[in-house]
Amino acid sequence: MLSITRSQLLAISTGLALAAIGAMAPNAQAEDFVLDFENVQTHADGTLVTTQWSDWGLTNIHGVNDRTNQAAKLNTYNTSKWGRDNDLRTGSTWGTGDQGNVLIIQEEDGKSFKNGKYKADDEAHGGNITFDFASEIKLNSFSLLDIDDNGEGINFTGFDAGGNEVVDFDIDALMAELVSTYGTTHSNAYNQSVTLNGVTMTQKSKNRHDNSMFDFSFSETYVSNIDFFYPGSGAIADLKWSTLEVSQEIPEPTGVAGLFLVGGLAARSLRKRKQSA
Repeated sequence: MLSITRSQLLAISTGLALAAIGAMAPNAQAEDFVLDFENVQTHADGTLVTTQWSDWGLTNIHGVNDRTNQAAKLNTYNTSKWGRDNDLRTGSTWGTGDQGNVLIIQEEDGKSFKNGKYKADDEAHGGNITFDFASEIKLNSFSLLDIDDNGEGINFTGFDAGGNEVVDFDIDALMAELVSTYGTTHSNAYNQSVTLNGVTMTQKSKNRHDNSMFDFSFSETYVSNIDFFYPGSGAIADLKWSTLEVSQEIPEPTGVAGLFLVGGLAARSLRKRKQSA
């Protein structure tokens, strides 16, 4: 004689319903990334291998050198040591944390290339540095060094996956706001911030020209391509972003409804068998 309790019947039908709901739940979590240009891979001539972060969704970094009007050779500069470009030095002397390596457009003035390798030095004529991502990411922040040289005019632009411009700002406007708020004495704005059009700039150094450092943070900004334009020298200390949460494949509505229907029919069938027994 078949004996199925009411609670067992409820458990069976509930289990099938939960299976249907579980099939719809997303579980691919977002990840946070910090690119600080430490422990990097380089080519034989000392320049940066720009595709080494593809596992992070960053497919390539490339640019243009305004001295040569050709594709830029990108390099890293060690800001903790004396070298060809000491206005990129960081540390307690300039009121910054030691940034280690930073990203630069390698200067190609005929003096930087010796013995088959480039001596790291940022391009005085400036140019562009562009980051390409495999899909849209949430841009969190980046930090720039020595951004006031050669008439300033540094510009940042971000584009979504469709190639539409979603963010475009001239750092001069933020700098003017900083001066208006905290005055012309550089040290007065140390660790102070201003915000314009959803971008917050924080002065992270005691200087605003040589050896200056500024952090730029964003709120709910999603891009797949970002571009920095430099009219002169300068460097990128770091770039921080998050990947977006991706949902698993969701069954067709009819498929989900079918799972609920199976649960209901099973419960009905068991109920009839119990009554017959």
